Amino acid sequence: MTGISNRVRNLLVLEDEPLIAMMLQDELESLGVHVIGPVSNLKSALRIAETIDLDGALLDRNINGTFADAVADALHTRGIPFVFVSGYERPAGLRHREVPVLHKPFGKIEFRVALLSLLERTKP
Repeated sequence: MTGISNRVRNLLVLEDEPLIAMMLQDELESLGVHVIGPVSNLKSALRIAETIDLDGALLDRNINGTFADAVADALHTRGIPFVFVSGYERPAGLRHREVPVLHKPFGKIEFRVALLSLLERTKP
């Protein structure tokens, strides 16, 4: 399959499970997306979210027991769309309730639907 658009997209991947991170990276790269990361810690992800030119992000909601709220807030402030990736149900107090959640485990179709939804919200 060729790329999902006629320009390279830069997506941050925040994921603390190595096998899932590798799968996400492989799938994104096969679609012509440039992966920033994957990163597995909040400090690095926050630095990237605040400073790097991104088209979007896939954020594991729970990184080593801590929610990725600060990263989500930084992306939201910059107008960068993102999707939460989580093995848990949506928490009641989630600040970014409008953000889609890709539930683990997910298949290729669910992943691609979430990715297309994310990229539709990306600035041209």
